[in-house]
Amino acid sequence: MTARLQKQKGAMLLEALLSILIFSFGILGLVGLQVVATQSSVSAENRTVAALLANDLVSQMWIHKKTGIDANEISQWQAKVVNSGLGNAIGQVEVDANGIATITVQWKPPFEKESAANNRYVTKIAID
Repeated sequence: MTARLQKQKGAMLLEALLSILIFSFGILGLVGLQVVATQSSVSAENRTVAALLANDLVSQMWIHKKTGIDANEISQWQAKVVNSGLGNAIGQVEVDANGIATITVQWKPPFEKESAANNRYVTKIAID
């Protein structure tokens, strides 16, 4: 009987180590999911801020009842975009020959390695 006990010696320790290893992989998976959820939340917040900034300029155009507003108002809006908290944000306004204004807010958050083209909000407005 002692020979059988000698074979089993350390089996419980091995089982405990294996269960700790499996548990650790589960915890690491949950931490990874939390990181992805946080990044998605920040990305959604950035898109919301960009939409609000673009709509701010659209509302100014509606107030003036024209798509072409003066350069001073555009530069104030661009300063607001830069100071909005979006990473490396820029705002652009282009008015074509038909009077349709294209408003673009583009940013690149510090944690993203992708190009800023993926983080762009574009809206168009035409006022008759």
